[in-house]
Amino acid sequence: MRIGSFLWHFLRSLRHWNHFKPRRVPEKCILFSFASRNQKSSLSPIVERMNGSLFVGLDFLGRLDLHDSERFPSTYAYLLSCFFFPLVLFKFWKARGYQKESFRFAFDSYWRAYGCYLFSRLWLRQVAPAGVVVANDHIVMTRALTQAARRERIPTFYVQHASVTAKFPALSFDYALLEGIDALRKYELAGASRTKVFLVGMPKVDTYFQHLNINSAARSIGLCTSTLAPLPRVEQLCEQLRREFPALPFFLRPHPGDRRDAIWTGLAKKYGMELSDSKTELSFEFLKRVDVVIAGESNIHLETALMNVFPVYYDFTQAHMDWYGFQRNGLVEYASEPQEVCCRLRALTQNKPPVRMKTKPYCATVDTRYDGRSSELASALIQELASGQVNLEGWRRVPNVQLEAYEFVDNVG
Repeated sequence: MRIGSFLWHFLRSLRHWNHFKPRRVPEKCILFSFASRNQKSSLSPIVERMNGSLFVGLDFLGRLDLHDSERFPSTYAYLLSCFFFPLVLFKFWKARGYQKESFRFAFDSYWRAYGCYLFSRLWLRQVAPAGVVVANDHIVMTRALTQAARRERIPTFYVQHASVTAKFPALSFDYALLEGIDALRKYELAGASRTKVFLVGMPKVDTYFQHLNINSAARSIGLCTSTLAPLPRVEQLCEQLRREFPALPFFLRPHPGDRRDAIWTGLAKKYGMELSDSKTELSFEFLKRVDVVIAGESNIHLETALMNVFPVYYDFTQAHMDWYGFQRNGLVEYASEPQEVCCRLRALTQNKPPVRMKTKPYCATVDTRYDGRSSELASALIQELASGQVNLEGWRRVPNVQLEAYEFVDNVG
């Protein structure tokens, strides 16, 4: 099945086979690459502030919106990968235990990695960027691209696009622009690294800084589900919420990777909820419409709190996962039964306390002079580091961490 997937996407990529080099390549440009919608939204505010940047989509699966960006010529990467099929098959045959399972799950990704790396080196020689920026540190395409860039002696940058868990790999870039001290601590646990780290906050929030929630009582509620949430548990919660709060507006927002559209449409209609299509409506646009968000194990809790919307962690799976540590660090309030959620909502409809300051460990710019200006900080830093003009004036070394990490000096607040 994985071999078939590889061949299918290879054939689909032939529609763009002639795009070897981007049509417009500014001299000494900074190359920004993305492989998902979330990664793109994290990088876009930085790209918009930089002249001479090149925005490139790593669209190996044919699912990305590339209307305002260039396309990485994946056909050539697929073609080069074909020569490595015997080697990957041999490694699959030799693998044991969890490695064997990993090969079964992602054989096409392992296979594609060879061609992606080799072609990236050839392609980067043609584009000749002054730096390569990615927003993911663990998927095949970005790791192959950044490894190729380092071999071509091109500075590499990692911009964090979502919350970090303890399962992430050690940093393997020249520079990493992390959102806050929480991410830094988790990467420190991942292992030693020569990457220079800078804490710059969360650029994708900048656009919405003027829309922070100032309501003192909850008047509209968002319910976010994931692909892991059992449907009976979701419906049980929806039924209880509608029974307890018949007049409140509710917004049901399934995960963008969930393809059970008909089920969610029917559920929203049954319980009088408005459906938020996460495939088309950005999370921050959704958050502008609600005062409370109920969600399971999801990074949307952090985005919710950053907008000063109240986050409630509902344990749909009853597994007590807390991968991101939001519950452990007091960012969210925990509930595992519908009655607990309803009890908290009744209190919030009377008084919704501010929660944004709780996000400080996750977003370094909160309550500083760079609050709402993270993209300004990040873009200036990338340009300086890519040009070799490393000036650490205005930055100080973060104490008590083994990684070489810096935070900006805030003279206000």
